[in-house]
Amino acid sequence: MTPSRTLKAAAPTEFELFTLHPRKIWKYLLTQPASFWLVNIYLFFEYVRPQSMYPALNFLPWAQLVLLASLGAVILEGRFPRPRTHAGAWLMVFSVIVVLSSVFAVRPQVAYAAWELYFSWVLIFLLITNTITTEKRFFIFSLAYLLYSFKMSQHGFTSWAGRGFAFANWGVIGAPGWFHNSGEFGIQMCVFLPLSVEFILALRKYWNKWVRWASYLMPITAIGTIVATSSRGALLGAGCVALWWIARTKHRVKALVGVAVIAAVTWFAVPQEQKVRFARAGEDQTSQARLERWEAGLEMAREYPLFGIGYNNWNTYYGPLSHNIFIQAVAELGFVGLGGFLALIGSTFVLNAQTRRILRRRFGPRSFMAHMAYGLDGALIGYMASGFFVTVLFYPYFWINLAMTTALHLAARNKVRASRVMTPVGMPPAPIPVGGMTSGRIA
Repeated sequence: MTPSRTLKAAAPTEFELFTLHPRKIWKYLLTQPASFWLVNIYLFFEYVRPQSMYPALNFLPWAQLVLLASLGAVILEGRFPRPRTHAGAWLMVFSVIVVLSSVFAVRPQVAYAAWELYFSWVLIFLLITNTITTEKRFFIFSLAYLLYSFKMSQHGFTSWAGRGFAFANWGVIGAPGWFHNSGEFGIQMCVFLPLSVEFILALRKYWNKWVRWASYLMPITAIGTIVATSSRGALLGAGCVALWWIARTKHRVKALVGVAVIAAVTWFAVPQEQKVRFARAGEDQTSQARLERWEAGLEMAREYPLFGIGYNNWNTYYGPLSHNIFIQAVAELGFVGLGGFLALIGSTFVLNAQTRRILRRRFGPRSFMAHMAYGLDGALIGYMASGFFVTVLFYPYFWINLAMTTALHLAARNKVRASRVMTPVGMPPAPIPVGGMTSGRIA
């Protein structure tokens, strides 16, 4: 085989993929195993939900079937899904807490009936983190995630524009399922916003001007959709993301000016009725109802401090939703469960910081994966701030973020380890701070 043909047959490099050329991406996909394809197909069914939009397709539990197929593919490829970092270890601890909370629940059968929901997130975490183990794979997976979110954001933005950018109590909604409620849709946009910004900052140098300008529609439609949802929590979440971004950058003056301009334009676009709702926050009927439910949740925690009233027991025990992820955690899982949840949050931030540190030593502070580690931090902040007002502890936001954070860390360790192998003779290899439990080879 001639050298030119060998080069042509080789899989595209990460830099070729970064150009977003469809042919290069497709060529890379053709080199990947079944497990990688199936994990991405699962993401499509979970976030786009064609089976919900088109009733003719809704004759099988597609997402669940693809998950089982993914598990089988991973095992057949010679791997057994296992936690690979301290974040994975904390997830196993949290899973034990969920089981104990169910056993000692006020109504155990209600808890057991919902195990499928929680443990599906555990399985998804294990499949993503044992499949998305290279920079190229993480790029494809995160690109798909952003495109599916962008599909929702442009739909939300155009829906808002279609009503003349006016206020509506029902806001706008996203894909059927997890995001078929304006508040839940707003949370997804708070997650999407920082990830899209960091994705653009990392890769815009690889794009032509048309792709670059088109990419700016992602954060623009995300912000517009957040306004369109009429959700005060989502707007607050976006504000917290903006403050985080100012704190995260070294160019704080420029960032502050930029954020101030965007905030001014956004506030100008906010309908007057929504501004009135902000002015009445804490005093209106909706706010008072939330405060009552939060107090009820704290009372449950005081009465059942160890493992709470039981996983998934809130509705049967109290009735109206908690409208707060932390109140939901402490009421249903007790102070032990709240501690486990906070440990998972903390391990996410720690893992992203470790990812940036090991990449900085070898590839500088502005590599694609370093930017995405920042984006995942911002996404988690957006989720926590907006989720403070919605009952979404066991929705995909946090669990997919945790899986992507862990996968990114493993991919970064793999890339640094591979670069050390290729280090010229005589140059000392850079040490790799290990953020996980294993220090051996990661497939």
